[in-house]
Amino acid sequence: MNAALAPLDESGQCVARAKTAAKIDYTYDGEMTADIFNGPSFAFVPVAAGSSRPATVEVQFLPWHRVWSHSFTLAALLGLITGMLFGSIQAGLVAFFGMSAHIVEDQLGYLGSNLFWPITKERSAGARLLHSGDAIPNFLAVWTALVLILFNLDRFSAPVQNRDPLLTPLVYFSTMLILPALILIGVYAWERRKPQVPRAAAQQADIVAELKETEV
Repeated sequence: MNAALAPLDESGQCVARAKTAAKIDYTYDGEMTADIFNGPSFAFVPVAAGSSRPATVEVQFLPWHRVWSHSFTLAALLGLITGMLFGSIQAGLVAFFGMSAHIVEDQLGYLGSNLFWPITKERSAGARLLHSGDAIPNFLAVWTALVLILFNLDRFSAPVQNRDPLLTPLVYFSTMLILPALILIGVYAWERRKPQVPRAAAQQADIVAELKETEV
């Protein structure tokens, strides 16, 4: 591999260029600036040649994202620890299904997750139904949590107050959850009729959106 340095601009900065035998597959959809102790991380992953493709080096943006932290293995471990701490199978199941719901929601996007780490080594492909930064899916997730919290508060406070529950499950979930969800999903599906970006670019856009949400 031969490398050469060439001046980049009037400030004296230089850029290094090198020829490689393998094709570089840069999946990110924009320029990234990396400085010392600053900027994103990349992984250069070799991909062996196949019958219909040459050997390539895939440049993965933020390769550590959505690996062990987004796995059903971790959800099961969290459920086990919670159940042991509270001495309750029900508490363990709540922790497991709560964590799993987060993983499933993320799996509806483009980036995917490593669902069965450490058994699996790579992320499973996402369903490509939404983006992590989309307003309507995020609002619907928060709204669903609020609806469940209010229902449980009423259900568990009723015996203490010697009264019947104020919220009839069928009427409550139909008006407060199912109907709003159908409306929002319909609006979201209508907005999604716009031309779609390539999958690789959408995957990286999901990562950037999540990082911005974390920084805020």
